[in-house]
Amino acid sequence: MNSAMSKGIYFAVGLALIALGGNWYWNSQTRRTRIERAWNDMTGHDTAKKHEQHSKTFNRPQVLKVTPKIYCAIGYALANSLMIIGKDGIVIVDVTESVTAGQEVMKAFRKITTKPVKAIIYTHNHADHTFGATAFIENKNKMPEIWAHNDILRQFQRVFYTNGAFLRRAMRQFGALLSQTINAGIGFNLRLDTENTDIGLVYPTKLFQGKERDIEVAGLKLKLIHIPGETADQIGVWVPDEKAFLCADDIYKAFPNLYAIRGTPARDLLDWTSSIDTMIALHPEHLVPSHTRPIKGDRYIKDLLTSYRDAIQYVHDQTIRYTNKGYHPNEIATLVKLPKYLAKLPYLQEFYGTVEWSSKGVFNTYMGWFSGDPVELSPFTPDETATRMAKLVGGANVLSAQAKDASEKGDHQWALMLSSYALRVNPDDVMAKDVKVTSLMALGKRQMSANGRHYFFTTAMEELGEVSAEVSDVQRKKFIENVPILNLFKMLQVRFMPESCSHLNITILFAFKDTKQFVRVQVRNSIVLVFDKPSQIFDIKVSTTEKIWKEILISKYAAVSSLASGEFSVEGGLLKFREFIGCFETN
Repeated sequence: MNSAMSKGIYFAVGLALIALGGNWYWNSQTRRTRIERAWNDMTGHDTAKKHEQHSKTFNRPQVLKVTPKIYCAIGYALANSLMIIGKDGIVIVDVTESVTAGQEVMKAFRKITTKPVKAIIYTHNHADHTFGATAFIENKNKMPEIWAHNDILRQFQRVFYTNGAFLRRAMRQFGALLSQTINAGIGFNLRLDTENTDIGLVYPTKLFQGKERDIEVAGLKLKLIHIPGETADQIGVWVPDEKAFLCADDIYKAFPNLYAIRGTPARDLLDWTSSIDTMIALHPEHLVPSHTRPIKGDRYIKDLLTSYRDAIQYVHDQTIRYTNKGYHPNEIATLVKLPKYLAKLPYLQEFYGTVEWSSKGVFNTYMGWFSGDPVELSPFTPDETATRMAKLVGGANVLSAQAKDASEKGDHQWALMLSSYALRVNPDDVMAKDVKVTSLMALGKRQMSANGRHYFFTTAMEELGEVSAEVSDVQRKKFIENVPILNLFKMLQVRFMPESCSHLNITILFAFKDTKQFVRVQVRNSIVLVFDKPSQIFDIKVSTTEKIWKEILISKYAAVSSLASGEFSVEGGLLKFREFIGCFETN
């Protein structure tokens, strides 16, 4: 990171400090010096230099010619977008995370060919592969086929259920709220944040189940192959005439993200290694990942894939070995290290995933959240623990002083723990906040993983009040506009408030006049059931359109009272319906 970047970050931090506490807060020379040192030290750290070198892989937008028929757009967004040229059309594989990025890619592709888009293939459900779809649909009256594995629907719904927590943590992991970042580890940067939510998701129209599906589009014979790894719905595309395999996110020029700190189920490592074995068996001469650059040469590709799958299996096997010996998952994470001959390989550098976090994911996959130590069965809440810690040492001010001492000695993990306890007891403790921020910065700058760097730095900026990772109204609006109506109703299940509505027992039938679709919602025993079929048994019937209902959701139900009867009608009692919608969280 250059000096200009450091000054920019420091200036932003300064503004945040003034806003948080006034001039007296900022004028503390000790505090000012410590925070300045924390940011400036970041620039010279070895991990930052390695990241700057790694950025050369994707630091400028360009379209790479893989074969006469296959092109890779890299550097436009977090993920690549790929084009396969057929006789009378093209196939797009992955569409980036935003419409703006997708439009830039499509403009570049149009310099190569003007053939129409006949099909889009989603390799998996992640936003950076699906959210820019509308940029590639040039004629809405002649929609391209959109292919994906059937499991993508289940994966979408999982993200929808947890969208509040997921988006918040994703903003941190990808550094989307930071004014300056080096890279995202596997690509340029995520072109989404809490305000710039340029989403153009289109649901797949062609789904396949099982291991393989042969398709023919635009005169191209393609084989879609299910290769679970980074996600359970992951598919690769085999182009036999070009001897090319488009391997999605199962291969990066970085150690794989076997567990994502933004919040995902731990990946199944044995499925992942099996998927790579499938790739090896194809003997591809070209390997085209959805992140980082294409790879050429059958022998080189075989050696690379072999080392990559062996590293994944090593983490799996050694984690289970120590698990069977009775070690705690935090201990195991410090014991499992890649052998030097694997750790030195360029495709296994921890720019994205880490062995430490991956090991914890393996433990959780097999053993769940409980380490085996009974102290974890009914633990204190974090606030209770902090209160008891403060009492143990003689008060929260002692915790703060100990945190400051640890920070000055360079013991930043301990300083972070102590300052976090102190702030739970007294959120207005200036010194504890100061120590926590500088500890987060110091720990962040040590991270080889871009995910780790971003998470530490973003959390520091949140503590200063400079950024907020909470879901914005803009994000919420775009999300509702892009999600199918049935999925939106299913999300009500995890927004019901039993603390105020445990008495409710009601069935409501929603009839959407524009799509002729019915959704039935039943509340009983403080749970919500959603059905996509009509019924003659209901307490209330709501007649409206999908557009109007989405507007109501966007307004957090406020728009109900202002709607004309022709747009929105309720049979069975408006007061009962108001009671119903009052039982769901709107944030």
